[in-house]
Amino acid sequence: MSASACTFYRENILDDPDMFYYFETGTPMAELEHAKIGSRPARRGGKRSFESLRAIPWVFGWTQSRLLIPAWFGVGHALSEYSEQPGGLDRLRAMMREFPLFIDLIRNVEVGLAKADMGIARLYASLVPEMDVRDRIFSKFEEEYTRSLEAVLAVTGQAELLETNEVLARSIRLRNPYVDPLSLIQVDLMRRKRGGEDTPDVNRAIAGTINGISAGLRTTG
Repeated sequence: MSASACTFYRENILDDPDMFYYFETGTPMAELEHAKIGSRPARRGGKRSFESLRAIPWVFGWTQSRLLIPAWFGVGHALSEYSEQPGGLDRLRAMMREFPLFIDLIRNVEVGLAKADMGIARLYASLVPEMDVRDRIFSKFEEEYTRSLEAVLAVTGQAELLETNEVLARSIRLRNPYVDPLSLIQVDLMRRKRGGEDTPDVNRAIAGTINGISAGLRTTG
């Protein structure tokens, strides 16, 4: 399953020729420097590529745009593929009861799926100028999110995410009404900045939304 997920992730994320462009334009990765919450520059050197990108801004960008791709992308593919084998789903459910490492893995993926918001993420996708790139890649995200959601629920035997962790589920429900408006404001500010309004006031406001969203989601990435 690990090899299957890794191959799927690499083929659909790292080897997609348009993915870095989508990431740069559809997330606030470039605005991280204004938030003053990163310890290092976003890139090593001046080259704009996956090879020069540091791990923190990679996860940070996907978290701010409410996709959290590194938390779950590829998991649905691997679990679904394994479940199709004879006895596969029963074995996964047994692992979910008896294998602590697997339990922790699935619970972490579950939290990532619960924090993701595909509706808000679609607004960030609207920042990507090339419509064909935007639609193709976001459709890929939606498909794998749905598959991951269904696979996690099937393996855990739950009807909904975080069904057995009501404290965290309630915390997310209570925080989202405050985080969502910050995401809407951030998208609007990023659109203004990319439309030519690249001013200290706009950058300062974007930094404020970055810090607010990080606090609301309780993670910077």
